[in-house]
Amino acid sequence: MAAFLCVVLLADAANAQADATPEIAALEETSFQQAVAAVDPSVVRIETVGGVDLVGEVLTAAGPTTGVVVSADGFIITSRFNFISKPTSIVVTLADGTKLPAQIVGDDMSRMLTLLKVDASGLSPIQPAPVESSRIGSWALAVGRTFELEFPNLSVGIVSAIERLNGRAIQTDAKVSPLNYGGPLVDLAGRALGVLVPLSPQQTDETAGVEWYDGGIGFAVPMADIYRVLPRLQAGETLKQGLIGIQFQERGPLAGTPKIQAVRPESPGDKAGLEAGDVILSVDNVAVSRIPLLQRELGKRYAGDTVTLKVKRGEQTLDFTVELAAELLPYQFASLGILPQRNGAPELGVGIRAVMPDGPAAVAGMKPGDVLVSLADRDITDFASLLEVLRPLRPGTEVAASVLRDRANVPLRIKLGGLTTEVPAELVPEKEVVPEEAAPESSTGRLSDTLPGRELKYWSYVPENYHPERPLGMLVWLHPGGDSMEAEVLRLFRDHCHQRGILLLAPLAGDVAGWSADDVEAIADLVRHFQKEYKVDPHRIAVCGLEDSVPVAFQLAFKHRDLIRGIAGTNGVYRQRVPDNDPDYRCQILLTGFEGTPATELLKRFSGILAAMNYPVSLNFQEGAANGSLTAEWTENTIRWLDSLDRI
Repeated sequence: MAAFLCVVLLADAANAQADATPEIAALEETSFQQAVAAVDPSVVRIETVGGVDLVGEVLTAAGPTTGVVVSADGFIITSRFNFISKPTSIVVTLADGTKLPAQIVGDDMSRMLTLLKVDASGLSPIQPAPVESSRIGSWALAVGRTFELEFPNLSVGIVSAIERLNGRAIQTDAKVSPLNYGGPLVDLAGRALGVLVPLSPQQTDETAGVEWYDGGIGFAVPMADIYRVLPRLQAGETLKQGLIGIQFQERGPLAGTPKIQAVRPESPGDKAGLEAGDVILSVDNVAVSRIPLLQRELGKRYAGDTVTLKVKRGEQTLDFTVELAAELLPYQFASLGILPQRNGAPELGVGIRAVMPDGPAAVAGMKPGDVLVSLADRDITDFASLLEVLRPLRPGTEVAASVLRDRANVPLRIKLGGLTTEVPAELVPEKEVVPEEAAPESSTGRLSDTLPGRELKYWSYVPENYHPERPLGMLVWLHPGGDSMEAEVLRLFRDHCHQRGILLLAPLAGDVAGWSADDVEAIADLVRHFQKEYKVDPHRIAVCGLEDSVPVAFQLAFKHRDLIRGIAGTNGVYRQRVPDNDPDYRCQILLTGFEGTPATELLKRFSGILAAMNYPVSLNFQEGAANGSLTAEWTENTIRWLDSLDRI
């Protein structure tokens, strides 16, 4: 009887829940409509006239977009993405249908926001939600005004994360796209949680974040943050991300203690007195026990803001006041002007294979065969330690050095220079040292296969004298559209690969028309696959592009800076935004043009842009072959450049 009663009760409960489900759905629908109705007077349509159709690889939106009223006297906040096409005029349509011309007043470059002004009064500013109401899992409505003017369009989702992108954004799974960029993210009380914008964890250019289009990952700048800086935008300011100029050894969301690895010369951190080895304890009295917490606190700040840092230095606890900057001076790598010994390298120190003529090392008296054992009063144990010592030093700095020569310690003084950009006119291949143990069996010679887990086909050439005790350099050849050039490239490079220990890796584009940005990740995976199969020197991995494959070569290198250390581009340029030179990952660039081709002037201008950013860039022009094929001169120059990528 008890069992029967239990079954009956459960059945009644289930029926009641089923009956209630439509009622709950109806209540939710009503709540959504009421919330949107509450913000309706504050949501405007924005239309632009004129401007460019393409920014980078992104087609700019031609249709209407959205904005949010933030003051009764005509100020409207919206997404900066809506104006990257540089329109000649802007028209705002209010909720009542009134059309008004608008002018751009201010920009927030850090959060991709633009403030507009229309000549109006009595408008309805949107009500901001309290900061504490942005709770993970709560309802969030992405609102736009691009379809029917009479009532806003909406997408329903939840708040999926807060304090994202270094504290700049709320994350939602509601659909966010150019259709509602600039519109509000609204809670069920009809209050604005934030303004919808495209943002990206990896990129900072003006189209960053568009790749998340309708992908279940959308971002909104918190409304409270917008109102806090609204007076500055109304005054016509252009707000930029505040930069401090410090680097850490660890990266990523799980990075640990914020112990400074290096301080960028002439940066705000440098001027304030921060030093490598300092541990940052707090920012404006907010404890930051891990690097992501520090980045979150600093990420909210703008250039010109002042922060107080509490820092542990040894046994001392110190306070520093730092004024953040909009830009950092382009980083310039300090250099000795030597090539390190690879084969038969000493157990301690860095053996000197070659000394660059007239370079700092040559002037100081260093010679091939010397072993560098100390620099700037720090021991040099290997190549990595030498890079670490040089990293915070600037060109022009004079430091003490010590080399071993014929078993005697020779003290020297050396004035550091910048990393040379000249390709050595002559560079004898390093003398081959035969390892005592025979090499384990590895596939060598010309190989072809498909990358496991990917549909990427490739061919490669591994020198037949490969031995894992002699790490290989790697050249990733990206063929131009329509022609793999396999026979020609293998013929030109084969002997050089054998003589200089270089692995030639040639992925094949799946589309006969050539490469696309979507291929970049597969190519990076292919490089990593070969790193697992063969011993490859991480400091001598370069990608080589010809004509229409040059932009993809740059994309690969800039996106995977920890993987690619050199870019060789021939008869082609990269037309997107070039990221800042990264002190953590040297990237050297070789630009080559064949005389008489249309790319000549473009290469000159592009080289100037890279040089102004302190990239080590070499530009040279050569006479091309009559039939348009690659030449032996081009090959030899590229190989010498690749063989000297570990110059220091």
